[in-house]
Amino acid sequence: MSSPKESRSQASTAVSVENTSEVDESTKPDFIYGGPFIKVEKPNPFIDTATPINLQLQGTFKKSFAYYSLRERMPVILTKVIDYLSREGNKIKTKHGATDEDVRSLIQYINKLKNDLITNKKYDPLTVDTPEARNWNKWIEETDSQCYFLNTWVFTECYVYRRLREGCELTNGLQNFDPFDEQKERSFQNSLEPMCVVAEKLTTMLQNGDKDKRKADFVTLLKICLWANKCDLSLSMGEQVSLKSDVLNNDANKTTTPCMGTIDPFQMILDLKDKVLVDESSKIYDRVIAKAEVMAKAISAEPEVQSVSSEKGSPTASPPVEEETKEGEELPKIPCPSKMTTPDAVMFDIVCDNAGYELFSDLCLAHFLIAQEIVQKVRFHVKKIPWFVSDVTPNDFKYVIESCRTADYKKEMALEIQPEAPEGEAPENARSVLNADTLRQLGEAWTKFLEDGTFVVMCDDFWTSPHVYKDMKKYDPNLYRKLQFAVAVLFKGDLNYRKLLGERNCNPTLGFEAALQGFMPAPLIALRTVKADLICGLPKGKFEQLNKFDEKWMEKGDYGVIQFCPKSEALKPSDRPCAEYGAECRGVVCAQH
Repeated sequence: MSSPKESRSQASTAVSVENTSEVDESTKPDFIYGGPFIKVEKPNPFIDTATPINLQLQGTFKKSFAYYSLRERMPVILTKVIDYLSREGNKIKTKHGATDEDVRSLIQYINKLKNDLITNKKYDPLTVDTPEARNWNKWIEETDSQCYFLNTWVFTECYVYRRLREGCELTNGLQNFDPFDEQKERSFQNSLEPMCVVAEKLTTMLQNGDKDKRKADFVTLLKICLWANKCDLSLSMGEQVSLKSDVLNNDANKTTTPCMGTIDPFQMILDLKDKVLVDESSKIYDRVIAKAEVMAKAISAEPEVQSVSSEKGSPTASPPVEEETKEGEELPKIPCPSKMTTPDAVMFDIVCDNAGYELFSDLCLAHFLIAQEIVQKVRFHVKKIPWFVSDVTPNDFKYVIESCRTADYKKEMALEIQPEAPEGEAPENARSVLNADTLRQLGEAWTKFLEDGTFVVMCDDFWTSPHVYKDMKKYDPNLYRKLQFAVAVLFKGDLNYRKLLGERNCNPTLGFEAALQGFMPAPLIALRTVKADLICGLPKGKFEQLNKFDEKWMEKGDYGVIQFCPKSEALKPSDRPCAEYGAECRGVVCAQH
């Protein structure tokens, strides 16, 4: 297996994207026909500049992170998948019941994908025959530029990961293969220590306390979630990422981070206080509490069971249920979801980013919201397929909870000697043992939350589409409507942030609400450590100040933002059919409701 340094070198020197292939001199017209001929200068789409303001990010701007990512990072990520298949082929075949031919054909497929990427070829259409793949082919045809570097960065990145998935789908034995499972599992195991630290402290946060303590705990957990977003295996090209605050030492030349070491995530919040460029966490708490209380009152005011003779056409009226019932027993009747204007529970949504420690932190926040009776249900939106190396899939969600439930970790830790201790005498608890007992208890609780519906895992296709969020209503109106039932929607990480901003390099001082370009299904929260060169909501002059200090500050994840848009579109009865119950809306006479 080649080292990361060798892989990166191979990817960056393989072929120049401006010159898409190495040409044999003997095949040139000058050689064959005895030239020389008049040279015709072709326009070069690549510009030696950063992404201009108000343009979308794409690989044509050679001083942009998009160009670097497509030229350097993504080829290395694909090379590491090839290395994994070569190195662990026997283990992978045994686990999935695959053959040598399956592994061989997938390696060949990924090799071609990587070569097409670094030589800036046109996108190939997907060949698997599914509705989702046909949609992809339609979107490719509709794009203005169908080459890897010439289209928007987000479209190309999403396309590469979708093609990587197709490579698995086209084999007989690797259709359920996750090319990043080994990296994600190692990342989880390397994070056990900070998870145990957070788990111990969380138990005190789950208990009833006064309003001030509850608000302080919410803000703390929100910041735990923010800095957990540093654990992004896509940014690090699969290398294990550190949470140590000493890596954030303002070294402009630092490009890699060491493996996870001893750390107190709560101390990290204090150490990195000045690294949070926008912090609206206090406002978020106040608005979430207020919205949750209003929603709870609206739900309690709704009749528990609507009669069949309810006013015709009412959005809360329930239709007859065409199912067999025992004599004297009446099945509950509920309104059609497409006609509901009040949710059936107070819900908070989290659009997840990375698995491992970051998902663990999201689960801690969700548990707090449930335990403090702020909301009744938390919905987690995850990716249906392996995505951007470490993004959460349904399998990752189960793995993290089960691994917490069965965690085995123990470490003796020295405590700081208190100054009031008598000279020469150590306090009784000079040493303490950090273990996974509390972590296992959380895993048990989260398992029950999944079983009883308190935690809900959702994986709509839209999250693995190339579309930015201002276009969600156009491409997936049903998902947009689902989000409207939430008290608030928390978007985690850099990819979600880019899609929230429409992949547009807006003016850094533009407000978060304006940057959303009309995407307001519910109050929106964005937690993101900065790993791409676009941002909004900064105080005047801050962007220029940071650029003078370090031109690459937006690419490292050293800084973070906690931003909030309280506005939301009113939830009205839908004029579209209910996605879960057929192609035709039958209103109050729907047999399913």
